[in-house]
Amino acid sequence: MRVSRKKTIRRITQARRRYGRRAALPGVALRTILPLVTLFLGLSPISRADDFWKHKPSGQWSLAEALKVVRRSPWARLDVVVFLRQEPQAAYSIPTGTKHCDPDAIDQNGNCLQKGRVEAPVDSSQQLDAAPRLSPSAGLLVRWESAAPVSQAFARLEELGERAAAAFQERAPRLPADRYVITVKLEEPGRAGFEPFAVTPRGKPALRATLKTRRGTVAPLEVEFTGAGASSSAHFFFPRTLDGVPLLGSGRDSVEFKLQGVGFAVRSKFTLDHEFLD
Repeated sequence: MRVSRKKTIRRITQARRRYGRRAALPGVALRTILPLVTLFLGLSPISRADDFWKHKPSGQWSLAEALKVVRRSPWARLDVVVFLRQEPQAAYSIPTGTKHCDPDAIDQNGNCLQKGRVEAPVDSSQQLDAAPRLSPSAGLLVRWESAAPVSQAFARLEELGERAAAAFQERAPRLPADRYVITVKLEEPGRAGFEPFAVTPRGKPALRATLKTRRGTVAPLEVEFTGAGASSSAHFFFPRTLDGVPLLGSGRDSVEFKLQGVGFAVRSKFTLDHEFLD
């Protein structure tokens, strides 16, 4: 049986195409797999850049990087201020159970013991904004000062000649070895005249702060104020031990800082890695 020349050429061409597709498959697979392997192994340049303090010496940090550590990092965060009612109870409310209640304020019978709760009005003719509102424009910078990167960042700002920037960030006046220090600074006032940490001739502001860990809750042993007016800051000095036991573990630990002043409150949570703590 004789095969025509055209059929022979067609078969050869088809065979080459099939071989070419098979040969291309490993290359396609390799180009697909490599980025995934890089991503899962944490070798992405983007992820490394976000945690530059882990692999870049502090002496090489840029101004922007040093400011990021003291303003927006695992040790510094901006938290929203909740403005509270001045009255002990809401002027109007509906039964809400524990829907808007702080979990720590629920008793063993499931009742909410929290004061100053934000509740909806019964009369639909009343505007919802008559109740206290959460203002996203009001924020406090809460910074865990007792972390090596934070101290290194302030030192780097000094090296870069940015003393004004360092002073504006309100570094804690001291870092005792037996204290954990938290600085709270007003960053977004949100309303005119809101100066929560200003010391006046009438006295110091009334503040109630706590630091909660898995080992228990402690109150500050000392509170210091720096700055003036709206630029004032408060520095809270918490003990490092509770009943003789270290407040934080030897690995990663979570803590919750709560602060309540006259007519406002803020809550801030940190996940801390022991290797970066002073």
